[in-house]
Amino acid sequence: MDKEVLEFWKEVNPESAFCMGVKECVAILFIPSYYNVKKALAKIEQLQRGADPAIQKFLNAEKRGLMREEPQDAPDQIMGVFYTHLVKEGVNEKHVLALAEQSLNVLGVQQHLWEESWPVELQIFSSQSCDGAVMLLEIIKKECKGEEVKEALVAVQNRLKLWKVHTCKVKLTGSDFAKTFPLLQKYSNGLGRKKEYAGIIKDLYAYMETPDEIEHKALLWIDEELPALNNILTRLAKRYKCKPTVEDINKALEKHQHVPLKELVKTTMELRSVLQVIAHDEWVQITPKYDVRVIETPKYLVPFLPTAAMQPFDGLTKKPFCLSFVTTDPKASPSTFLPALVQTLVHEEYGHCVNFMDSFTNPQNRVVEIMGSTLDTPITEGISFFREVESTRTFERVLKKGPKSKSEKEIVKLIEKFCPFDAFVDGILFEVAQWRMVRFLRAVSDVRLNLEKQNFPEFIDWAHEKTGLSKKLVFDQTFHFQQNPGYAPCYSVFGQRLRDFQKQAMKNGFSQVEFNTFVASAGFPARDIFEERLKNKFDLA
Repeated sequence: MDKEVLEFWKEVNPESAFCMGVKECVAILFIPSYYNVKKALAKIEQLQRGADPAIQKFLNAEKRGLMREEPQDAPDQIMGVFYTHLVKEGVNEKHVLALAEQSLNVLGVQQHLWEESWPVELQIFSSQSCDGAVMLLEIIKKECKGEEVKEALVAVQNRLKLWKVHTCKVKLTGSDFAKTFPLLQKYSNGLGRKKEYAGIIKDLYAYMETPDEIEHKALLWIDEELPALNNILTRLAKRYKCKPTVEDINKALEKHQHVPLKELVKTTMELRSVLQVIAHDEWVQITPKYDVRVIETPKYLVPFLPTAAMQPFDGLTKKPFCLSFVTTDPKASPSTFLPALVQTLVHEEYGHCVNFMDSFTNPQNRVVEIMGSTLDTPITEGISFFREVESTRTFERVLKKGPKSKSEKEIVKLIEKFCPFDAFVDGILFEVAQWRMVRFLRAVSDVRLNLEKQNFPEFIDWAHEKTGLSKKLVFDQTFHFQQNPGYAPCYSVFGQRLRDFQKQAMKNGFSQVEFNTFVASAGFPARDIFEERLKNKFDLA
């Protein structure tokens, strides 16, 4: 049955399959015509008959994705497939031409979406997705030599511009807070997903919580952790003689714990060589087949990776690997102070990269549980979210009790090239605390906006009053998540579950490393299946 599901997945998700190392899926797009979608849904119904729960829930996620029709989806699909091919193989003009021709079909079969009247948020998403796709195609076009492929790319660009005209009726003069928020204040009136939201998040991400339960939990977490954020803001404000706001503290850290742009990649490499030993000893065992390649973000990818990112590749082959991008372009948003650089490294590499590599190389995992779907998201984002907290525990212990190993002595020495170690620890505590607050707010926003309890301006005002975070910061960290309902709560909801499960497991005599290694290497089944395995393995209630 797993093989049948794999073959089906290759048909409806060739872009993902190519990324995972399925060579026959190179330069292929799924064309979501009425006939193709109907055929795919019928195949899902057939495959689900008699299938086990893991396959049932994987197919539920695929089904929900196939049924979705929003104006930003087509340009997003086009941008995603060109981006994946660009990252994995550079500019292959034969493949670029094939993708361009299919992209016109992707847009053509969904032209009926032009006739809809879309909520302002979706209009903005569609406009920005079209702009992003046009920009990426322009970058690729400059690398091409053949006239035929250039003309094909221009044709797709022109079609995307037409798509933007027909799906976005509001006049956008920019994508930042100052330009976008006034439009939301004037036109925001619900996302149009109210009736479907609970089903969407259950199918795509296997949430075990209802929307109201997600909101309730996130509000409790905000109340629990806001005092700690305010305390670290006050402490750093006294240290750096500035206002106790997130923005002012970030400016102070940029000044006092600065990492020069020209040293960013070198410093990242030095940090990871030491942190990898610490991670393996204290946080999670790392597979001997670990292959993560840190590279400076190429110029043509900087607009899409303004700070840093990772991406797994070839997970269905014998040689999976991850790319970890470090952006150094001053026109982008590189991590140029030490706590931000370390927090990003911990989240991206010792969260995501270790998770994917440990899972891909675990022979006990079923293909259906590693081949890629939205079910990945809560697990890997939850792991990375919680790994940040585990890192602060290590840094605080080293500060209070002193380094206990060679690698810990090396990390202190490396950090003290930029600032005193105690100042760094305060900085990383702040960095993690602010990001935790942001992710709790994302969870609240997802529920309230999709259930239309608040419109976006009302949520922004509430979040600002509740947490003291600026309206711009809240907007920047929540708005774009609404392109994909259900994604935003993934970090905190499963991350907090891991926190509770780990605490119980350690009470039962298991070590942090034992627990985390099992979690990181167990693949990506639906959350209820994943959690049941955790409970059985660690005798959890």
